[in-house]
Amino acid sequence: MIDYLDGSGFLGTHGSVGADASLVIMLAAAVLLSVGVVLAKSRRYSAHRWVQTLAVCVSAAPIAIWMIRSLWLYVLPDLPGVLAQRAYLVTSVHAVVGIIGVTIGVFVVVRSTQLEARHESLARYKNLMRAAYGVYMLGTALGVWTYVAIYA
Repeated sequence: MIDYLDGSGFLGTHGSVGADASLVIMLAAAVLLSVGVVLAKSRRYSAHRWVQTLAVCVSAAPIAIWMIRSLWLYVLPDLPGVLAQRAYLVTSVHAVVGIIGVTIGVFVVVRSTQLEARHESLARYKNLMRAAYGVYMLGTALGVWTYVAIYA
């Protein structure tokens, strides 16, 4: 499996299959999150909850399989001395924003599922949900920038 993740990618850059797959999956998750926002605005809350939950779960796979591994092996050992280099700086900022976004996203999914099961209102979490979406989109944009800085 690790050899496959380090192999030649499919997007025509210097990225590996793992990096390319992570990028595509995270972009798909960003699209799902945006669809979920539209569903919430149209008051289709049940569909919104399922789509957002799917998006958070889909984004967790490349984070767990690829991004944490890459950060651990290739970025953290060289910090803080290499932060002046664009690729390391962008990757580090992306990692911090990504950790915040995933943490908020997972919290919102778990908490909203608990409240939904008890038929309680989720109104007090609207601002947190909006913040989670914003942070996820920022993390996605930084992820694309990271990919381009490293592999393009």
